[in-house]
Amino acid sequence: MDDWRRVMWVWKVRKWGISVFLAVHVGATVAWVLPPSPLRAAAWPVARYYIVPLGQWQYWGMFAPDPAPHSLTLEADVVDARGLRATYEFTKVADYPWWRAVPLFRHSKFAANLSGPEGDFLRQVASRHAVRRLEIPDSAFPVDVKLLYRLTPTPKPGGPAADPMTAKPLLVIGAFHFEQAEEVRR
Repeated sequence: MDDWRRVMWVWKVRKWGISVFLAVHVGATVAWVLPPSPLRAAAWPVARYYIVPLGQWQYWGMFAPDPAPHSLTLEADVVDARGLRATYEFTKVADYPWWRAVPLFRHSKFAANLSGPEGDFLRQVASRHAVRRLEIPDSAFPVDVKLLYRLTPTPKPGGPAADPMTAKPLLVIGAFHFEQAEEVRR
């Protein structure tokens, strides 16, 4: 095969690869945003494995006429078989300076979307992640995980700043039980 044919073959493979990637990406995005329908019910379970890690979905509540009155952070309360309790606090973008926070902006979007009607899958992913990050040993299983939102009231425009010493209420958004370590490490 001469150089010209090799170059043309490589170019065709690249074009086909790009076309396949774009078709998969657009297809998954369309499946994600479809209204409830039989087509979405069939496509969504597959599309979520591509879309969820990218964090490309939208949290439309911020555009509502009456936006959310709280900001929220995500925590996991983990209790192992021995009764030992550990808390995992998920990444909070506000804890970083802006130049380090920019690549992390999807973390807060992930936390906000956990409460959605189709968020059970995301809540399971978050629970498994918390147990892995806490490095719970295999001997400590089974474990119970509660996912919690810590709610911080948003001050009214023009009103006084929120008191940082005020207790922030917790809201349980999911509870999971993992019998064995393999359930968490998949």
